[in-house]
Amino acid sequence: MTRSLTVLALALAGAASAASAHDPGQDNQHLGCNVGSDYSVRPVRRAFVFRQDALPHEIGIGGGRLFIDGREVVVSDADHARLREMEGELHALAPEVQQVATEAVDIAFTALTEVARELSADPGQTVASLEASHRQVMARMRSTPMALFDEDAMADVVQPILRDYLPEIIGGAVRTALKAAFTIGKDGDLQARMDRMQHELDTRVDARAKALEPLAERMCTRLRRIDALDDALDVRRADGKPLDLLRVDARHHVDGDDGDDSRDDDAGKDSKVF
Repeated sequence: MTRSLTVLALALAGAASAASAHDPGQDNQHLGCNVGSDYSVRPVRRAFVFRQDALPHEIGIGGGRLFIDGREVVVSDADHARLREMEGELHALAPEVQQVATEAVDIAFTALTEVARELSADPGQTVASLEASHRQVMARMRSTPMALFDEDAMADVVQPILRDYLPEIIGGAVRTALKAAFTIGKDGDLQARMDRMQHELDTRVDARAKALEPLAERMCTRLRRIDALDDALDVRRADGKPLDLLRVDARHHVDGDDGDDSRDDDAGKDSKVF
């Protein structure tokens, strides 16, 4: 299973869509990176543990040392230096991933809350419940480090929110629309409310997503460096293959470009574009 840094995708995708949707005259060039990994990565004390279902199940990096499935592997002095530098980049990357994930979840709650305020059958109760869930989720995210390359980790945060609140919001919207449909002159009022809400949400969400772009680009630069160090390692797994802890491909995409994307299609089928 190839994993991807979904939180970074959220940040850049949101910012990119904001730029293209609201300023058609803008030069829609998006710099970013494709990031893919077969591993889920978590910090453990001062080390980093890469886990996957296939063999090897676990690769640990700490103190310039390498551990594969619990056993230390002897590496060269050059590889010691590379592993230490990879650790340094991973230590810097971890709080950046946490920051982007936290901001993405905060943006999602902000959007849901505003929609609930306008469309829920009981706005006061729904908004109060959303705000309580927001506080709980943010506290949980602060206490538990986010896995670096595990898209399921973000799904585990977002899906319960959508499952719990979308039916109530959608039901309220349907009731409001039906009421407007059978009330003379009210259908236009409803459309105006919807248009105003969408405009306000677009403005607020797009600005926050755009503000994440510089951080996301710094993360891409860091990830490319980790990938280069990983590729340069002399050490091999028991089967003779390189560790291949992650794969990063630079992107420089212009909207509407019909150039040859076959390399990206083949190399990044299970990756996200950041």
